[in-house]
Amino acid sequence: MAKRHLALLLLPAALCLLFGCDKGLAPITEDTGFSGVITFKNWPPPDSVLELRLVAFEVYPSDSSGIFNALLNGQAAVYPHVTTGVAGALEILGNRSADTVRYAFTTEGTILKKDATYNYVVLGWRYGPNYFADWAPAGVYTETPGTFVPASVTVRDRRMRKDVNITVDFHNLPPKPWK
Repeated sequence: MAKRHLALLLLPAALCLLFGCDKGLAPITEDTGFSGVITFKNWPPPDSVLELRLVAFEVYPSDSSGIFNALLNGQAAVYPHVTTGVAGALEILGNRSADTVRYAFTTEGTILKKDATYNYVVLGWRYGPNYFADWAPAGVYTETPGTFVPASVTVRDRRMRKDVNITVDFHNLPPKPWK
């Protein structure tokens, strides 16, 4: 009888050890950042999509100079990083006719900050040759489908948020954040 009680007590402990967490007290090694899917509709002619980049702003830009100031002051991060060039941006974010593209915007190789909140996450579209002026928002991360109301994304150290999905409809583009 005592052996039976001992077996009943040890069985749950053995099952916990066998099927429990496989990492124990090991440090979390997950990337830091956010990821999601970009869904495209109504692509324009291929020669009008020169570049696509995700930009995460800590502060909603109120004018065009605010965009450059945020980038220069480290209050905004760009993915893929500007150093990848145009070819890198198109390769990473997909070709010009894809319906969906998966992305992962991490702190590795970018200036995305750990433990920061980004209040405006936008897919920027360069449609003309002027690298500093020919940009427009193509899609905005929102939690309210069918609107362009920006939603914030909080980046936590060693955590990857996986639901930052963006819809781009080139026939229904979001407004620029300034008038």
